[in-house]
Amino acid sequence: MIVERGTAFVFDVRGIKTGHVHATEMSSPPAPSASPALSGLVPALVAVVVTLSLVALSSSFAAEGAPERIDIDFSPLGTIRWQRGDQPVLLVYPQRGDGWITLAQRYTGSSTGAPALKVANPKLRSPMRDRPVRVPVVVLRGDLRLEAARRLFPVDQRVVFGWQHWVLDPFGGGEENWEWLAELFTGRQDRAVELKKANPDQVAQGLKRGRTVEVPESILLSVFRTLPPVATPSPVATATRRARPTPQASSSPAVPVVRLEYGSDKVGGYAVYRLKKGEALYSSVVVRFTGQLLAKQVNETAMEIAKRSGIDDVTDIPVGYPVKIPVDLLLPEYLPTDNPRRLAWVEEQRELGRFFEVVHATALSGGQVILDAGHGGNDTGALVGGLWESAYAYDIMCRIKANLERHTRAKVWTTVRQEGRGYAVPAADRIDQRRDAYLLTRPPYSLQDSVLGVHLRWYLTNDIILNRLGPGFPRSKTVFLSVHADSLHPSVRGAMVYVPSRYLRPSKFTVDRRDIKQYAEYRNHPTIRLGADFKARVEASSRHLAENIITSLEKNELGVHPYEPVRDRVLRGRRSWVPAVLRFTAAQNAVLLEACNMANTEDRALLQQSAWREQFARAVVEGMASAFAK
Repeated sequence: MIVERGTAFVFDVRGIKTGHVHATEMSSPPAPSASPALSGLVPALVAVVVTLSLVALSSSFAAEGAPERIDIDFSPLGTIRWQRGDQPVLLVYPQRGDGWITLAQRYTGSSTGAPALKVANPKLRSPMRDRPVRVPVVVLRGDLRLEAARRLFPVDQRVVFGWQHWVLDPFGGGEENWEWLAELFTGRQDRAVELKKANPDQVAQGLKRGRTVEVPESILLSVFRTLPPVATPSPVATATRRARPTPQASSSPAVPVVRLEYGSDKVGGYAVYRLKKGEALYSSVVVRFTGQLLAKQVNETAMEIAKRSGIDDVTDIPVGYPVKIPVDLLLPEYLPTDNPRRLAWVEEQRELGRFFEVVHATALSGGQVILDAGHGGNDTGALVGGLWESAYAYDIMCRIKANLERHTRAKVWTTVRQEGRGYAVPAADRIDQRRDAYLLTRPPYSLQDSVLGVHLRWYLTNDIILNRLGPGFPRSKTVFLSVHADSLHPSVRGAMVYVPSRYLRPSKFTVDRRDIKQYAEYRNHPTIRLGADFKARVEASSRHLAENIITSLEKNELGVHPYEPVRDRVLRGRRSWVPAVLRFTAAQNAVLLEACNMANTEDRALLQQSAWREQFARAVVEGMASAFAK
């Protein structure tokens, strides 16, 4: 019940209804009997309506004075009460003979929970049958905690990467803090550090209503993992070559062949796409037309589009239904032809062709290839289904290195090495996941700090190019390739390649950290300077290399991302950037390769096959060679 100014708003899992009763008129719930199991899952649509309604009510109250509390029926056990300035508790009535230990055993699952109950009830010396006992939701036993979380946050869902929590924050007072969320979903407050690491955007922007928090599966309580991940449609990763012209001075940018209608309403401009048979809102609309890839952004954008389009159930959209996509969410290539942002994009693509430099190097003869494997050491990268991104990215890098040395005449450098494994290529499907990776800097850096590690990678790359190869070596024959494995929305499949946008790179940059100054690579060139023409040549050359890699993957029937597999920036919501290893590199051909999406079950299964990783590495090398072939 939401109580505000003498008006009660009754809130339960069926919906919201209003009535004029005073808080003092609320009847006490009957004394319940303990039950090991509760009601089933609330239908998704009802949950969405309930939550959105609550949010709307809370927002409307904010102007007049926000609600004081929320009461949620939790029959047959009692009532969940969420008070302003406090975290949710389950109100229960003791039975005859109950003491703190018996209540703890019943509701927390162990007698060790008794001290927490005493702390939560400072005015009760001992349980009394006519007075409710407060049981914090975060100390409830597993099955009760799961059901309480589902009642409190009905839009939350089990996803392939763990748990997706939608911040409700009904009082606007920050009751949902990192420590409380960590204790609720992981069982430990100290895991707030890991939770923050998995949600950097929310750390920066705050836990505000309507935002999502990802709880990685690696730290998620086992009871939450008992739920199956929500089903998401997985479009087949394409193995069919699409037209992607090599940049040339006279070429016009490729324009997507897709039918969109445009209109406007009181909210603003929109594009209309009519779903075809077998298409889904997530993959066929959000991923394709907005460029969003990360699970929480895809889901948030899908809900925004659904609301704009009058869609109540995103899992049951009729074929041909007009889906309205806000214009400000569209990628520039899908905007109306007279839109200023579209016109600017067309001109940028056309201009890029003028900077493309044709370089011939049969079998990469004379080429200097610098290979990098993302993350490593204490930084596992994406962690999905028990797999470390760092381990599998390193394995693919080693296979690319071996194939380059076996089949081309390129000189191969690496930025990273595993102490125990070296560059050996094991035949096993599952990889020995190690933390002994270090960067080949002077002195070597054992990867402890991920931020320092990222900066040292590009300083090392630049030192190889500017110092060891020297200023006389042609930049056009330098290649930097960083290998990763992404963790995106589960509907996304296949490989992607990032190249550095010339517009998102600085003219000069220096890392201002005391601990980096001990490395020779930093001291040799502490400041990187990037001219406008050089940045444009890098983007053009890198895109040419990326397109050839994608073409080779397709030719070898290895899946690539079905929509725009080559991208010049990472897009998260309305923010975009170039990864640091690309943003500051001195290499003229620089790409970051995402081998697959670990959050997709099909891709993750392939990643665990040694034969697939070898085939993938060979296709990458073939693509690299073709980029420099006559």
